[in-house]
Amino acid sequence: MVIDRRAILKGLAAAVAAGLAPGRASAARRPPLYVSCRMDAEGKASATMFSLDGQEIFSTLLPTRGHDATARPASSEIVVFARRPGNWFAVIDATKGGEARTILAAKDRHYYGHGVFTPDGRLLYATENDITSGAGLLGIYDAGDAYRRIGEISSRGIGPHDLAFLPDGKTLVVANGGLRTALETGREVLNPDDIQPNIALIEAAHDQTLAALQLHQPYRALSIRHMAVARDRTVAFGCQYQGDPNDLPPLVGTVSADGKIGLFEMPEVELMGMSNYVGSIALDKSEDIVAATSPQGGSVALWNRRTGEFLTTERMGDVCGVAALPETHDFLLTSGNDGVRSYVEGAETMARVTGDKMQKWIWDNHLLPIDV
Repeated sequence: MVIDRRAILKGLAAAVAAGLAPGRASAARRPPLYVSCRMDAEGKASATMFSLDGQEIFSTLLPTRGHDATARPASSEIVVFARRPGNWFAVIDATKGGEARTILAAKDRHYYGHGVFTPDGRLLYATENDITSGAGLLGIYDAGDAYRRIGEISSRGIGPHDLAFLPDGKTLVVANGGLRTALETGREVLNPDDIQPNIALIEAAHDQTLAALQLHQPYRALSIRHMAVARDRTVAFGCQYQGDPNDLPPLVGTVSADGKIGLFEMPEVELMGMSNYVGSIALDKSEDIVAATSPQGGSVALWNRRTGEFLTTERMGDVCGVAALPETHDFLLTSGNDGVRSYVEGAETMARVTGDKMQKWIWDNHLLPIDV
């Protein structure tokens, strides 16, 4: 996601001066920045932007635990969503960091933790729940008018979680996880016997359904949660299994540009290490490699996106956040109890990102790379 480079020039200058620590990055390249939510030892939640050498660009307190973030194109604004089921999102100005505007959910609505801007940055779509009916919704917010809620459309399912635009900038892809929740009951699944996940493709401007893709019947208990979209329109997705914990269904797959779903295989012993749960998913810089994290299993698994070939797993306690590093096939990873590390292809071990602060925080689910 591209944001206004001038808006964070001051923070960047500090990051550039310190240099890049992990990986094989060139000193001539602008250092990447990342945004993630975190908690301290007392449970106080915040959102932070940091560089790979551990420089903190900003840290902003949040009302409660955060989940994911999205950057407004051609702007210094970053929107952070509450963990599901949440009733707020925060708008942070990256030039100031400490100042946030909080937007509360509409009556009888709650958020599911994710949102995406239109490519022009004018509108924000957020995954939401109609608390009364349980229907999944995409709330629409006018970013140019103090994020006023101007409408909503159906998500074409229940429990929409992650969403993104395809490269055409017109088609929304929505991961409807199939799980109904409510604010008063927290994360309790209210429809355990009627989970119907799908991946919906919606022409956003005209609210037109292009497809609602479901997994085959044996895998209907796979709640589709998170996605990463490639430039060729392939959508990689990760799932959280809601069935018998002794089952070992595949957890990661792709939807090709022509709408075909394929699930990735992996050795049974490695699959057991994922504990039927994918917390986040990302593509590397080349978009050749899919990485999926499992905080429950304490592991990150990698596949070749184009062939579906399983590559390897790496161990990291409570790992969840994952994003591409500047070099091909490399990833940055965050953990609830094991700090921030870089996975570099060919390295014997994962390296810790420098800076003591980076290692002491309880990092939350997702990691947003900022292209400046």
